[in-house]
Amino acid sequence: MTIGLHPFAAINLHCATHPNTIAVNDDNNSYTFETLRKNAWQAVNGFKTLGLTSQDRVSVVCKNRYEIMVLLTAALLGGPVIVPINRRLTKDELCWIINDAQSQCIVMDSEIAETLGDVDIAIQFVLKDATSSQKSYGPCFSEWLEQQSPRKTELILTADRDYLQVYTSGTSGFPKGVVLTEGNSISQLTSLTLTLDIAILAGERMYQALPLFHVGGIFISLMCLSRGASLFLRSEFNPAETCNLIAKESLQHAALVPAMIQACSSIGDTGEKTFNTLKSIFYGASPISETVLRAAHQHFNCDFVQIYGMTETHSVISMLGARDHREIFNIVDSPLIRSAGRPILGTTIAIIDYDGNAVKQGDVGEIRVRSDLVMKEYWNNSKATKESIQDGYLLTGDIGRIDDRGYLFVVDRLKDIIVSGGENIASLEVESVLMQHPAVTDAAVIGAPHEKWGEIVLALLVVNTDVDTAEINEFTRRYLSGFKVPKCILFIDSIPRNAGGKILKRKLRDTYSTLDINNSKGKLQNLRETDEAL
Repeated sequence: MTIGLHPFAAINLHCATHPNTIAVNDDNNSYTFETLRKNAWQAVNGFKTLGLTSQDRVSVVCKNRYEIMVLLTAALLGGPVIVPINRRLTKDELCWIINDAQSQCIVMDSEIAETLGDVDIAIQFVLKDATSSQKSYGPCFSEWLEQQSPRKTELILTADRDYLQVYTSGTSGFPKGVVLTEGNSISQLTSLTLTLDIAILAGERMYQALPLFHVGGIFISLMCLSRGASLFLRSEFNPAETCNLIAKESLQHAALVPAMIQACSSIGDTGEKTFNTLKSIFYGASPISETVLRAAHQHFNCDFVQIYGMTETHSVISMLGARDHREIFNIVDSPLIRSAGRPILGTTIAIIDYDGNAVKQGDVGEIRVRSDLVMKEYWNNSKATKESIQDGYLLTGDIGRIDDRGYLFVVDRLKDIIVSGGENIASLEVESVLMQHPAVTDAAVIGAPHEKWGEIVLALLVVNTDVDTAEINEFTRRYLSGFKVPKCILFIDSIPRNAGGKILKRKLRDTYSTLDINNSKGKLQNLRETDEAL
């Protein structure tokens, strides 16, 4: 690695060539590249005066806003490690992460300050704006920042230095702190630059409302800034406002999850709104149905790029690029609609069976990843680190296969595989078929305990019109083997998802898998059995 590849070296370049170009436009204001560079150095120097080192942790709990980008940039300059936390967590959950990270400082908005109350952290800052409470919970971060020295020091590359600690969603227990390094960030931006088949140019503009406590939102934001593009960062997603912003501000790029894409594509006649400037939409976090993708392409008429990755790989493992999506749109029944793309440059994917052996090409096994993008460790959890990284490979916990063209197909999460009568059933495959039905707007599939079969397929559906289970059953049988067809269907109001758009399968299992399916006739409220006897 060379210093020229460092994200801040890119910001220095953009300050030299177009210092007054907007770097970040958030809900409150616009900030130039020169302002971002100045504020980042002020944060580095200010934290030093407070006695914080590059190994200390600073927790950040707030909605998307400019100051998070300042703190992330400062961390890449050798400032304290940033620990972004989901502000929707309960007080106990917030305190658990803050204590686990051993945070020496917290930067939070006034609502979180009120929630936390007298939290035991020596250094506290509050982010304030026009809507903030008049009550004072601590010194204002922006006022403190402006008082600090903007003195620049030599930019030193330290590849193994921690800069970011992101906590997993805790879908299988307590959340784990994923420690990511400066080297991870450099490797990611370099690999993306050489792999991406569309151009993000200096001076262009990108919409971004993915939460910055998720690594996906962080990576796409840093990529945007490293290219010299302006980041239009929003704290809340509203489909109508998003479409208006893209049209009004002539944005060229957008980062969305599939649920956001679907919501934007469902808006009626755009009237005076046009998307002539929009070049690309990046998406990921959850699968997208062919129906939604084709509707979005017709609505926006732009290129699409899918990112597959996880927190432990600084967000990216593989990419289904713009050229791949053009094949999908131009070829009926292209298999790429179900693909997660090819590995990005510098990443090796191995497909391993239950005995730890490599499978034959096309066979299914666990996806394992070797790359400079792989995390340093789980914070203070050597046991989990050793279990997750073996022989230089990260065990993703995802099941997949690779075809003869080198495309990766993610079949399911290992823990979400349904075993019914000895047959393995991928919940993602069933969900994909269900989402093709015109009445289904969202779907989740889980395994429900059953005395005879061990588990049976339980489908939870959100629909936009009256539809009965017989129709759903007939539809799925066109595309699925009989043993994969849902044995029970439940119509519900919404599918629970985390802030990154992933379905909360554990919550669904906790809520619905205890239903008395073995003696269900007449006992399951709103649960209608399919025509296949249980």
